[in-house]
Amino acid sequence: MNDADYIVVGSGHNGLACALKLAQAGHKVLVLEQADQAGGASKSGEVTIPGFTHDLYATNIGLFLGSQIYQEMKTEFHQNGFDIAVSDQPFASVFPDGDGIGVYTDAQKTIAQFQRHSNHDADSWQALLKFFDETAPHFLPLLQMPLPSWPAARQLYRMWRALGYAKTVELGSMILKSPRQFAEYWFENEKVQSLFFPWAFHLDFGPDVSGGAQFPFVEPPLDHRNGMAIAKGGISNLIQSMVKTLEKRGGQVLTQHPVEKVLVQNNRAIGVQLANGNKIHARKAVIGNITPTQLITKLLDPETLPSAYVERYRKFRYGPGTMMIHLALDGPLSWNAGEDYAKFAYVHIGPYVEDVARTYSDALNGELPASPLLVVGQQSAFDPSRAPEGKHTLWVQVRALPAKPQRDSLHEIGIGTWDQMKDAYADRVLEKLEVYAPNVTQQIIGRTVYSPRDLEVANPNLVGGDSVSGSYHLDQNFLFRPVPGWSRYKTPVDGLFLIGASTWPGGGLNATSGYLLAKQLLKA
Repeated sequence: MNDADYIVVGSGHNGLACALKLAQAGHKVLVLEQADQAGGASKSGEVTIPGFTHDLYATNIGLFLGSQIYQEMKTEFHQNGFDIAVSDQPFASVFPDGDGIGVYTDAQKTIAQFQRHSNHDADSWQALLKFFDETAPHFLPLLQMPLPSWPAARQLYRMWRALGYAKTVELGSMILKSPRQFAEYWFENEKVQSLFFPWAFHLDFGPDVSGGAQFPFVEPPLDHRNGMAIAKGGISNLIQSMVKTLEKRGGQVLTQHPVEKVLVQNNRAIGVQLANGNKIHARKAVIGNITPTQLITKLLDPETLPSAYVERYRKFRYGPGTMMIHLALDGPLSWNAGEDYAKFAYVHIGPYVEDVARTYSDALNGELPASPLLVVGQQSAFDPSRAPEGKHTLWVQVRALPAKPQRDSLHEIGIGTWDQMKDAYADRVLEKLEVYAPNVTQQIIGRTVYSPRDLEVANPNLVGGDSVSGSYHLDQNFLFRPVPGWSRYKTPVDGLFLIGASTWPGGGLNATSGYLLAKQLLKA
């Protein structure tokens, strides 16, 4: 096998973004992937019934559409098979009394939803949008800058100059709030509040964890303005377009090529050894689109690293696990909240903040939650290519679960391995969904369940089923991600770098860490 200038271990979208940028500059790039399909947590497939295409894990591509790699290469991505489907009904929440509340891209429809529950909250929604519009142009660019860095420092200074001291401090206070504090600060009605705090739980922010307001502050306004976007025909079409674009630049992606270790000589990464014993040399660098855990337990002999570094990486924390349930449906769901709810991209079922708080506590304490948060994705409602005519797919993300359950909060499910428990727990999830959409059981014609353990087996970056590869609590975010002192993708081994969801700015399809590292390497 030929050597390369750069070897990228892992074909998640950040690894591909990095490879694309390096190949664009004329370097020979090789991407090695242990699975049989590129994409990491961005994969789709016919996992229930032939003809029904499901996004297996990630689905929302809004962050990717705002990424620098997409802005630079979107023409080629679209020429190579990528297309977008956008819902003008991005998200909603539903409740046991048959009520619901949704956010549309239509401003007047959305205001009417808020007014139906609270005139005060309708005014607050508009005030929140105004505050977001005033501040977002100044803080959103930070999400695409390395931390710490002079560009980030200059951006913070420009923000202070533009917003003034008082508003800058107010923004800082807003971002540091817990999800519950954020929702209660702006809104008085508990149903309106339910539109916001679930977004934090897409990461690992329970309602009362400080710093969890970041996602509820950013995602709802952006979805309201832009709609919710997915890759038409399945998220693998996005990944394959990136692979084809890379190949046209001379790069190569090899699946079913697990890397066994990184080769180090004189404290410099010089290549990798595959599981079959073959060695491939890297003239410039090895880039791991992996977790810190994999780096120190699998790919490197810890003795090659400073003991303080190894100790910090061993203490890298993962959040609670996720279950994914994929359903093939004979027809759309009939939501108690109304026919219109079958058209929303996401429907959150908490239903209320105390339910999510209890679920989070249960998951951290090793208990199977009685009533987990459900994120119900209805992709085929606005991308009919996902299912045969008249049929539908359903994507149910179950948040959050313990990686290794010790007890069942309802004392109904016998504790064993996740393989032994997952179907019984999926039944519990569907029983909850049936309260809000009573026809779900009769519509199911195919079902596939992925437990937290299944997620990790399919993708070792999803440790314990943590869908975003590491806790986002304040001590492990921003310039502290993955660990203090090593937030700019370097490691103590020269020529060895780390990117992906475990690094700044974290998970979601933002394509940022790979892009930023490539820019850094090209400047060297």
